Amino acid sequence: MIPQIPQKYRAAERWSFGDNEAQADEVAKRVIDGIKTATCANLDDEGEPEPGEIFVIVDGRNNPVCAVKLTEVKQVPFDLVTEQHAWEEGEGDRTLASWRTEHQRFFEEYEMFSPNMPLLLMKFVLLETF
Repeated sequence: MIPQIPQKYRAAERWSFGDNEAQADEVAKRVIDGIKTATCANLDDEGEPEPGEIFVIVDGRNNPVCAVKLTEVKQVPFDLVTEQHAWEEGEGDRTLASWRTEHQRFFEEYEMFSPNMPLLLMKFVLLETF
């Protein structure tokens, strides 16, 4: 049975993590387990999210799994991301080296990587699981 999004979250933007179904499932579970409390995104023309905004996290099949609320958003160049942020993203072995390798691979795949590319670093809290 596919979880239903509570009415209060139906207008929220949906987020999926990773670039394949298995990775999206694994990372969504890390959010629910409290391991992943941060993320990042490339700076684009879509606008910058703000603290207080709510997002629905979906798994690899676009099923809603939980809602999160942003607590912090800041712009930082790729090469200045800290070990602390890598740890809070909660992926891989949680080291900065692992974070850089995986994120560089991801951004290169979409032909947008540069060592000083601006990223939006976002922290969030889990509001509710579905």
